[in-house]
Amino acid sequence: MRAAFPYMDSIRLSLQPILETLGAEVVVPPPPDREVLEIGVRLAPELMCIPFKITLGNMKRCLDRGADTLAYVSGSWSCRFGYYGKLQAQILRDNGYRFRLLELTHASFANSVREVVALSSGSLPRALLRAGRAFRLGWHKSRTVDLAEMLYRRTTPEASDPAEPRALLQSALRRVGETGDARGLGLLREALVGEFGLVRRNGRGAPLRVKLVGESYCVIEPFVNLNIIRHLGELGVLVDPFLTAHRWLGFHGFRIGQSEVARARKLARKYWRMCVGGEDENSLGYGILAAEQGFDGIVHVHPFGCMPATVVQPAMQKMCADHGIPYLSVSLDEHSSETGLLTRLEAFVSMLERRRARR
Repeated sequence: MRAAFPYMDSIRLSLQPILETLGAEVVVPPPPDREVLEIGVRLAPELMCIPFKITLGNMKRCLDRGADTLAYVSGSWSCRFGYYGKLQAQILRDNGYRFRLLELTHASFANSVREVVALSSGSLPRALLRAGRAFRLGWHKSRTVDLAEMLYRRTTPEASDPAEPRALLQSALRRVGETGDARGLGLLREALVGEFGLVRRNGRGAPLRVKLVGESYCVIEPFVNLNIIRHLGELGVLVDPFLTAHRWLGFHGFRIGQSEVARARKLARKYWRMCVGGEDENSLGYGILAAEQGFDGIVHVHPFGCMPATVVQPAMQKMCADHGIPYLSVSLDEHSSETGLLTRLEAFVSMLERRRARR
């Protein structure tokens, strides 16, 4: 099996070692770029969202590199994300590609187990041993990446030179990829705390705090959100995304942290009675939590044309008005410009600074 999966920022650093330890050969998905996006735009129906187009182009490039199995998280929930696997597989087959589609769903758990056993030459005990090692290693890598990204987000607004924490983050991600055991990853986490602690500070005091909410892929993947976390950080803002690659695996993959999600959704019910996808309910709930926790603002990123993200915006605006917290909505598609986004962010941050000064 030469397996590939859609690219979503640092999640590859966890999924690749899991699949390799289970016995699969992994075709590492290439990072998204303009070429990947143009491939997806050419192949996808016009009105599909930008996450669909990018992951479609990404999977085509994986097939061009020799992948024979495409693995997707799938499901029959309200957002179209649950159907990406089937839709993209049909598009790629219509374009002449031949491959196996491996859908990872709760309903197909037994089939997933059979796939893992087959990778261990049909031996269930060997498969169980490999699975234990694989998920332990993947989880430790995911935790280490999450720590590195959190330290980067906290350090950048206070850094004298923003390039310093950015270089540390790139070094950390490289070392996570090179470390192959849980003990080494534990030592790396200890080292990262010390390294980020040595970053030279600018002495400007407590930075502004902004909660980043919105559709999962747009929140997590920097190519899609036009590096919004880096730009805000370098403008002196501490950005706290409600979802990271690690949390995505925990919430959606292994149902970890569901009590926090349940609390956010309960808070959202005053404004939103039914989840229709696109992290609409979670965005509202985590926005309310951010207001209660004293954040200075909320940024909502979402794909252009995403129905759930579009219809939830009036509720987001009402919630922010009720809680007295500024709100910025950022719609993203293949025509979005990083320069245009930066102009909007600068204006938003300037407004937050004036508001804090008045208070």
